[in-house]
Amino acid sequence: MMLYEFMPNGSLWEALHGGTPETRTMLVDWVSRYNVAAGVAQGLAYLHHDCHPAILHRDIKSNNILLDTDMQARVADFGLARALARSGESVSVVVGSYGYIAPEYGYTLKVDHKSDIYSYGVVLMELITGRRAVEAAFGEGQDIVGWVRDKIRSNTVEEHLDPLVDGGCVHVREEMLLVLHIAVLCTAKLPRDRPSMRDVLTMLGEAKPRRKSGSSATASNAVVVAVPATVVDKDKPVFSTTLAPSD
Repeated sequence: MMLYEFMPNGSLWEALHGGTPETRTMLVDWVSRYNVAAGVAQGLAYLHHDCHPAILHRDIKSNNILLDTDMQARVADFGLARALARSGESVSVVVGSYGYIAPEYGYTLKVDHKSDIYSYGVVLMELITGRRAVEAAFGEGQDIVGWVRDKIRSNTVEEHLDPLVDGGCVHVREEMLLVLHIAVLCTAKLPRDRPSMRDVLTMLGEAKPRRKSGSSATASNAVVVAVPATVVDKDKPVFSTTLAPSD
């Protein structure tokens, strides 16, 4: 018999996409969503860098991220996880969930920690836009990664930040765009262009909101990312033409 800690607030997917925007009561402010992003990043960094051998989750998605009483994120469902004996280890089958699988995984069958990082980037996009990983509105054969890249190319991405959390506040939108920048890096087409989870933690530290959560979660229990403090130039554009994703 296995015992698991009860997660009263369900999954991240339910918090973001369950019901209608008018009936959602969880994760309705940016600080709470940032804390979830940081908590998942801490969990993945532990699996990738502090476990020996490193552990690949292989099915990171919003359904597999649970929220405890204090709305802290817990990475769950390790049914597809495996220890990584060496970099670029081959597997015989494709695993994961549609919309979250890194593009190289489907045709090379290579297991690498960068595949988890791609999936994490998709979750970040869900947190920032409030959209699902796959929606019919994105267009045939399109997922949230391609949709976000299209909005960046057309310079309209700011219009698609989740209005439930930005509240029309300029500073909140700037912080959301900083984290969206991280999401774009995590979902780079080529694995070598994606950051490590340690790098992601550092970047999240630079994008950390300067306010406490306005949600019902206890502020003292918010996730804290232990990374060096870095001054962020808020006047520098988050997205430039050099960051436009390639076709």
